[in-house]
Amino acid sequence: MKKWKKEILLDVPIEFAWCYFYGDISKKKRIFPKVVDEEIIKQTEPIVGTIIKQSYQNGSVIEQYEITIKKYTNEPFYKAIQENFLLNDRFNMTTEYELESQTDNKTKFIYTSINKPKNPLLSIFQLFGSDEIIVNFLNKAKIAIEKDYEQQRENTII
Repeated sequence: MKKWKKEILLDVPIEFAWCYFYGDISKKKRIFPKVVDEEIIKQTEPIVGTIIKQSYQNGSVIEQYEITIKKYTNEPFYKAIQENFLLNDRFNMTTEYELESQTDNKTKFIYTSINKPKNPLLSIFQLFGSDEIIVNFLNKAKIAIEKDYEQQRENTII
């Protein structure tokens, strides 16, 4: 099992950032450009337990995953969603996106990823894994979300 946990500060309000992680597929595609579509296949109340079918572009192939929401918090100053899915029938993946309001226009974004191979032999390859992909994701998400926020502010001023 390999676990990564990284954080970055976003120069946007928490409510603005939240829709990039839950609820708005067009916003989600801004930080996850390979996501093609999402469809709720089992809705639960509360949201924990909901299952979403996500289509994901991987080269010329569209892959589909069933994502189960394992944790969901939507409070004014803290928001989180944890998802679980099976990647390529090899890895049990758990991803968590947490947002913590720091000020009116600053939000801490914490990303956690846990990759657990179904086959113990695959654990050996995880020893050589780096956090480069995680750091790149955080930086790209920051750029996209902050750019959209600035554009919204400019359009509001005009």
